[in-house]
Amino acid sequence: MYYLDCVCTLIEYDESNLNRLRDFGNYDDLTGIEVRLLYHTCVALDPDDLIGKIMFEDRDGKMCGKSLNRMYDLGEVQRSLLVVNSIAVAGRTRRVKKIMAYKPRWLYQYYTEPIAQLTAIYERQRQQQAVRELLNTCTIS
Repeated sequence: MYYLDCVCTLIEYDESNLNRLRDFGNYDDLTGIEVRLLYHTCVALDPDDLIGKIMFEDRDGKMCGKSLNRMYDLGEVQRSLLVVNSIAVAGRTRRVKKIMAYKPRWLYQYYTEPIAQLTAIYERQRQQQAVRELLNTCTIS
């Protein structure tokens, strides 16, 4: 998922099991377990917790230009933005490597829409699992 890849670029979040999840070009190849892991990882990396710390909304396009987002090294923006060197994410302190400016459409296109799709997939998988478990407990006499 592109959102996850961006966040992992911004902070030190180098868990090796995330490589396939970050490969947004092959998103359709994920297994059911990987889809659940992607869902939980993205929920743990909620943008509401990152906005104003490592992600900065750029409504007027001064930082992004014509792009939907743009990443900056910390040294490039330390004079113009209050930038932190570390951030607590998913219960652990992570080193900040970069910050990202984004336009509102970027957040919708790369987080809000995909997380809604993942939620639907995840819920469907949970319902299917519940039905399988129910069928396994039924006995016909």
